[in-house]
Amino acid sequence: MTEDLRVYLPVKELRFEGKSSGFECYFIPAPTGLRPDSYDPARRFLQDLVAYFTVRIGCGHESFIHIGQTREETSIRLFADNARKWIPETGLGVWPHHPAPRMWKMEDMEEIDTDSVVQPLLHSVFRVTGDANARLDAMTTMIGTGFGLQLISRVESAVLLRDLSDLFLSFIQDRVFRIFPWYVPLFEKTVLTEPMESLASDAMRGITLYIRESPEDGGILIVSAEPLIEVFAQMGYKQVENGPALQWKLGD
Repeated sequence: MTEDLRVYLPVKELRFEGKSSGFECYFIPAPTGLRPDSYDPARRFLQDLVAYFTVRIGCGHESFIHIGQTREETSIRLFADNARKWIPETGLGVWPHHPAPRMWKMEDMEEIDTDSVVQPLLHSVFRVTGDANARLDAMTTMIGTGFGLQLISRVESAVLLRDLSDLFLSFIQDRVFRIFPWYVPLFEKTVLTEPMESLASDAMRGITLYIRESPEDGGILIVSAEPLIEVFAQMGYKQVENGPALQWKLGD
């Protein structure tokens, strides 16, 4: 058996980042590409958190995979190896704080800086259409790849996705980007301004809990429409003393 030479660095810190337009924001620092067992504390925490909202409260869970710009072969192979049981369906991810997606024009090409990273036109996101176990399996399997995106909602999934589609189709004008069966918001820390931009806050309207692995930020972003401090306590996670900042330890 080949030894895994990737770095082992346990991901076990959760911190409160503040509030934005009434939504609580949390962050788990989690660089991508570590040895897979590095993410076990975060994996258990997210399993517990999703289970709290789905099993105890009765929320629905939608699991997505956003491959983004990465060309990391191990992570893409992991997705491909599990695609048969996850049954992925392609939709579109939309950044609420960026201009609406559209095809490039000639003037866009002329303005490209040769030293800059060209942003992709299309942010394909794959919805896991398998059963509840498949959705949870996709989340836990892909942790650490930077691909995972979870929507937890008290609203029925079909209604939530329809409302998000209506919202983003009022924003997107280019016909090429108006053909997808559903649309989901892509958040990073820069979205969480105070006050949050209207499109971003509108996208959160039916979402109780938003969880996204954010390679842009180097970790896992959690945005909640409901207070979570008491939830963490009920889940057995203890707050640690670290000055004025609120932090929790996710493992021993």
